[in-house]
This record gives sequence, C-alpha cells and structure tokens, in this order.
Amino acid sequence: MPSSVYSVPNPVARIRMRVRRGGLDRQLAEGADPASSAELERRATQLLSTAERSRIANSLIEALGDARRAEPVTLRTRPQRAVVRDAADDIGALVLRLRDERVVAPRGLALAARLADDGTSPMHRHDVGDLHEAVGSALSALDATGEAAGDLQAQAA
Repeated sequence: MPSSVYSVPNPVARIRMRVRRGGLDRQLAEGADPASSAELERRATQLLSTAERSRIANSLIEALGDARRAEPVTLRTRPQRAVVRDAADDIGALVLRLRDERVVAPRGLALAARLADDGTSPMHRHDVGDLHEAVGSALSALDATGEAAGDLQAQAA
C-alpha cells in the first residue's frame, strides 16, 4: 500500500487508533469533518478501505447468521435476534452496498461500523432506536458523497 494518510507510523499510534476507533466512528457518524483532525482523517480513510468495508459487511452477515441460530452461550454482546431477523432485508441491502465498488461517504461507513461493532446500537439494544431506521440512515449516508469523500477513497485504494 502506498504511503498515505491511512499509514499509521508506529505501533503506539496504531494501538491508540484501535482503542479510539469507537469514539472516532461516533464523531464521523455524527457528521464530523474528517479533515478536522489527523485521527479522524486516518479513521475515515481506514473506513473507506476495501478491507474495512468487507470487515463491516462480514460483521453484519455474522449478526444475521447469529439471529437465525439457536441461542449461543457466550459473554459477547449479541444482536437482538428477532429485530435483526425482521430487518434482514435492510441489512442485506446495506451489506451489498458496502461490498460494491461505488464511492461511499465516510459518515455512512461510520454509521454501518457502529451498527456492527457498538454494543449500544439498535442492532444490540431495543431501547436506543429503530434498527430499520438506523440501517436506512447508514444506506442514505453512504450515498451522500462529496469531493472530499472521493479524495479519501482514492487514498484508501
């Protein structure tokens, strides 16, 4: 991969990015400008990478699979099974959009990442909002691309 904003120079910075990923995703999901800080710009570029898009899509697919299986015995936060099954078509549309090659906006990727990764998202908790609306918001935000998103997408490639 060519040197770009995505390159994190040292192991300490990489660890800091991983620890702060949820907070950075939250800021981007709320509409923060990726250019407002180096960390936000690195996270936005990371979200735009093919690998991260695939990771988010795979996590959503795993949630769909978990929702269809028998109740697992685990300490890991699991999606709300019935709600995820009910939103399966919407989640499938989001997965397909994440896996296509069209340019996407970092905010939409951050919203999708929060759905997949954040144990306090509507996918995991019934008291924080409607999963259909959250998936729809992520889909809409993916398509709200601008010039800056295209520039970041080029860096991520």
